[in-house]
Amino acid sequence: MSALEAVAPTEAPPAPKWTDSLENNELRKLGVGVAALLVIGAGIAFVLTRPDPAPSANSLPPPASTTTVEIEPTASEPPPSLVGGARPATGFLPGTPREVGEGLAPWETPPAIDFVTGLLLDESLDYTADTERVAELLDAFPEEFGVAELDPPEIVTFDGPADAEQVEATQPFAARTLTAADGTEIGQSWLVATGGSEVGDAYIAAARERWSIDDAIDQHAPEVGVRLWLLTADDTMNLWSAPLVDDSLVVVRSSTAVDPELITDLLRAWRRDAR
Repeated sequence: MSALEAVAPTEAPPAPKWTDSLENNELRKLGVGVAALLVIGAGIAFVLTRPDPAPSANSLPPPASTTTVEIEPTASEPPPSLVGGARPATGFLPGTPREVGEGLAPWETPPAIDFVTGLLLDESLDYTADTERVAELLDAFPEEFGVAELDPPEIVTFDGPADAEQVEATQPFAARTLTAADGTEIGQSWLVATGGSEVGDAYIAAARERWSIDDAIDQHAPEVGVRLWLLTADDTMNLWSAPLVDDSLVVVRSSTAVDPELITDLLRAWRRDAR
């Protein structure tokens, strides 16, 4: 080539791209990642920019009144109580923890109450043989002493009066007013007996546990075979307990002014005729 010949210009090589150093598989992964980011971004943008749906009538809460209504209070009595609720016996006189007919309407009859436990009486129990035994023992009461039904027919306890007629009609129990030969009032006796039935035996067992001589605070024994246990006492009343015969129990509620000798004399005479 001579010096006069034209020299063709040479083109500069293109600048290297940053993707030139990547292999095909790396480029493919990069493309997939970018596409995924675009899809996610589009989804987020759609959620953030879409309009709120129109409310459905069924999804709305019911309309509430904004008007304040003022109701005058009306007088009302508490609901009637059939048994008065269980409460522990106070003092030394047990019995039904309720007033007779407490809270009952005039046409309602108070439920039968177990006088020994103070709980509702299971009216399915048959005490026929046992109440007959109580009647036999009352028939054997000594003539030299006075005995009368309660007047009014209420068994008085510190927990309130119990309906004596109802108690005696539903369980082997009898309450009587006792007087001495000279007319001196001895007190009130509670007689419990069993005629040998299973339910009668359970009833007198509960009575012996309720008026247990093991809890006596004193005793009166004027002679061998005659003994009274003083279960408890206060300033005015004593509560004595003693078996009459093997299948019976007598509890006597008497004034502290009454000589316990009168009660032992009565028991001695009563046992003489009881069989």
